[in-house]
This record gives sequence, C-alpha cells and structure tokens, in this order.
Amino acid sequence: MHRFGITLTTPLPPAEAWDRVLDLRAHGRVAPLTRLTEGADGARDLRPGHRFVARTAVGPVGFDDVMTVAEVAPPASGAPGRARIVKSGQVIRGEVRLTVSAHDGGSSVRWEQDFALGRLGGPLGRLAAAAARLAYGRALRALLR
Repeated sequence: MHRFGITLTTPLPPAEAWDRVLDLRAHGRVAPLTRLTEGADGARDLRPGHRFVARTAVGPVGFDDVMTVAEVAPPASGAPGRARIVKSGQVIRGEVRLTVSAHDGGSSVRWEQDFALGRLGGPLGRLAAAAARLAYGRALRALLR
C-alpha cells in the first residue's frame, strides 16, 4: 500500500468546494476513460454505506473501481467537512480521506489516499501511486474550477 496526499486551495466557500469534489456525477467528465456505472449521486446524497462504481476502460478492456462511503460529514458552522471512502475493487484498493476546511476567504481541500494497484509492490507500486497522484490532482483541480 502506498500513501499520497494532495492539498489544494480555492476561493470557493467550503460547502461549494465539498459539493464539487463529492459530486459523483461530475467525476466522469474529469477522469479520462472513466464513467460511473453505479451510485452516481450528488455530495448531499452520500451516506455511510453508499456504494458507487467507476468503470475505466478502452473498448472492452477495463476494470471497475468499487468504492463505499465509510464516513461523511459536510462542512458546517465553521467545522471542516470530512469523508472516508474505501476502495475495494479487484484492481484498485485502499482508502481516501477528504477534508474540506475554511482557508483565507475560501477553502483548503486535502485528499489523502492509501493506494494499491492489484498486487504491484515495490518500484512498480510506487510508480502506479505516483501516476494516481497526478491523475487525482488533475481531476480535483478540474472539479474545483
């Protein structure tokens, strides 16, 4: 398992940043070759136990990224929003921890992820985690635009 983190700041208020990052319906627009096939809901509809699946494929060759919301608490009354999502697919496994908090007239968005790609470990696993960090960073920036 490899861990990476991404921190972004945005002029958006915390509630709006939260809604954008966790709007599952929007993820297919920012993740290349990926579409949600199950559970595509908005941020305010997510509850613990909510299951969603993102299919990444080129033609008939692809995989399902199976995820379940373990914890979710949107930002409220100055308190940061926090979510924990467990990835349990056969190809991508791990856990995402998202925190959205007020920051200098906008928001700070922190995405931390424990990431494993199949059984790849060592240098190949690190390379896959580095590629995932770049891809997630790009997707998060697009969601917050």
